[in-house]
Amino acid sequence: MCGIFAYLNFLVPAKRKEILEILINGLKRLEYRGYDSAGLAFEGSEIDQNDNLIKMVKCKGRVSMLEDEIKRLENVNYEKEYKIHVGIAHTRWATHGEPSSVNSHPQRSDLDNEFMVVHNGIITNYKDIKSLLEKKGHKFESETDTEVIAKMIKHIYDSHKDNNISFRECVELTIQQLEGAFALCLMSRHFPGECVAAR
Repeated sequence: MCGIFAYLNFLVPAKRKEILEILINGLKRLEYRGYDSAGLAFEGSEIDQNDNLIKMVKCKGRVSMLEDEIKRLENVNYEKEYKIHVGIAHTRWATHGEPSSVNSHPQRSDLDNEFMVVHNGIITNYKDIKSLLEKKGHKFESETDTEVIAKMIKHIYDSHKDNNISFRECVELTIQQLEGAFALCLMSRHFPGECVAAR
C-alpha cells in the first residue's frame, strides 16, 4: 500500500517554497499508507537553467527525512514564483524491491526525467513488460514494478511523437499494456503544466 499525491497550480501564482510545502503536507497526511520511503518530483530546475526539466528528490525513510533532503538542495530558488506548476509525491510501503532511495517513487523513464510516475498497486505483468523493454534498449535502475510504467510511456511517446500525441493518449496507450490493480499519476517535461492521473 502506498500514498500518492499530486499538486497542479494553474494560473494562481505560488512560490516554489509554497508548492513544496503543499506536496510535503499532502504526504504527511498519507504517511499511514507507507513509511518505508518517500519522494517527490517538481517542475523547473535552476541547476540547469531550464524550467522544462523535472527535479526529483527521494529517500529511504519517513516523510520528515524527505523534508530534510529538500532543505539540503543546492541551487534551488525557493522564492521563484510559478503561475502554472505540477508536482507529484509518494510515500511507499514496499511490495516489489526493498526499501531504498532507488526503489522509492517517483520512478523515471530515463536519466533525463522525461516521464515521472507515482503508483499505488501492483502490475502483475511487469516482468513481461520489463523483458520487452529491455530488448528494445531500455535500462532499468530499480527493482520496482512501477518503473515499467515510466519506461513504457517513454517508449510509446518516442514511437508516436511525430503524430503530435497528447499526454493523455500516451497514458491511455500505456495503461492498455498493464495488468493488475493500480492508481497512478504522471508528469512529463514534454508536457509542462500537465498531470495525468488514472486507475
